[in-house]
Amino acid sequence: MIFVEEVLSIDEMYGRLPPHWQHPEVAQEKACEIKSLLRDEIGSELTVSIGLAPNRFIAKLASKLKKPNGLVCIDFKELPLALYSMDLAEITGIGPRMLKRLRNARILNMEDLYAANRRKLHRIWGSIEGDRMWYALRGIELPPPETKKSTIGHSHVLPPKLRSFHGAHATLHRMLQRACRRLRADGYFTACLIVQVKFGFDLRWAADTHCFPTQDSVALGQLLDALWACRPGDVPSPTKVSVTLTKLVAEKSHTASLFPEDNDLRRMQLQHTMDGINKAHGGRTLYYANSMEAQKDADAAPMRIAFTHIPDLELEDD
Repeated sequence: MIFVEEVLSIDEMYGRLPPHWQHPEVAQEKACEIKSLLRDEIGSELTVSIGLAPNRFIAKLASKLKKPNGLVCIDFKELPLALYSMDLAEITGIGPRMLKRLRNARILNMEDLYAANRRKLHRIWGSIEGDRMWYALRGIELPPPETKKSTIGHSHVLPPKLRSFHGAHATLHRMLQRACRRLRADGYFTACLIVQVKFGFDLRWAADTHCFPTQDSVALGQLLDALWACRPGDVPSPTKVSVTLTKLVAEKSHTASLFPEDNDLRRMQLQHTMDGINKAHGGRTLYYANSMEAQKDADAAPMRIAFTHIPDLELEDD
């Protein structure tokens, strides 16, 4: 069995082979089985490129070498020669700015990059990421750095029937309630709410407010209403809206209020119960009434699949 450890985008995933499949010949047989299964189940129009290597970084590079529909295996004994044909710009983590830094340091190709010592790469990257690059090029797998979510939010171009102030307001509340479900599911509190609205095709308006870190949909909904009341007057109908929660605090770092209100505690218990029901029966099962107009409209803020983000279906409305 192949264990998928991470879905990186809508067309890329990474997995680790169990020990008894890690011999190069066996690994390539399993890769061919994956290709055959996709062809038989989906069709020959969908091809897949697979890279096999000692670590995730080299495997990704290997998958690029014989696109489309390639299969490349790079073992320790093939390093570093197997990488020398690649251009620096093809390497994950090397963008235009880093490419310029490397050229200033007289690193012009993969051979130069591999020959550079770890301290030099640390100086070029200006952080431990340079050290990680040095190890990655040698097939050494390091624990991934701990990532921290910085924002949670949604944006949506309003359908014609909701291009009114009432429709935009309801859609903002619907998106806020979805964002709060994600907030609670991911284990974060937010201390800042940002609302953005596009009126007509040219006028853009944004406002933000800060609060004691919270997961409370009702409290954040009240803040949204206060911001919405300050929107500009005498403007065209709204055409696009967005809600963003920032200044996120992880649950393990959150300090609760010393004097919580009983109503607040009961309301959070209610919201966690609502989350469980919506998870089991769909995100439109239970919601607050200030989003009703948008909840009734199937075209209002539907689920979107971004190229680099796979949505959690249990947290979406649709």
